[in-house]
Amino acid sequence: MLTTAEEAVKVIKSGDNIFIYTAVSAPQELIKAMSDRGPELKNVSIYALHTEGPAPYASKEMQDSFEIKSLFVGGNVRKAIQEGRGSYIPVFLSEVPTLFRKGIIPIDVALISVSPPDIHGYC
Repeated sequence: MLTTAEEAVKVIKSGDNIFIYTAVSAPQELIKAMSDRGPELKNVSIYALHTEGPAPYASKEMQDSFEIKSLFVGGNVRKAIQEGRGSYIPVFLSEVPTLFRKGIIPIDVALISVSPPDIHGYC
C-alpha cells in the first residue's frame, strides 16, 4: 500500500524515539513531513548518524518538539548541539545496531528510504 509522507508520519507521537536513516539516504520527504508536524509534537527524540540535507527539526523554533541525540554531529545539526538543544552520543559505528537491538536505545519509528515496490510488493 502506498501512502504520502504526511500520512506516514502520523504514526509519530509525542515522546517517541525516532531513528533517521543515514547520509544521502536520509528520507527528505519524511523528514520534512515530520518537521511540519513539530507544533503538535512534544519531546520527540531524534537519533541519527550523519544525515545529508536539511534538518528542519534541529531549528531553534522546534526545540520543544524535537531533541537531537546525534550519533555523529554533521553540519545540519551542529548548531543545535553547540547551543544545547541536542546532544552527541559518542559510539563506534559498529555498535549502533546493538544499541537498537538490545533496547539500550529503544526506537519507536524509523524513517528510511526504500525503492519503489516490485510487482510482488517487495522494496
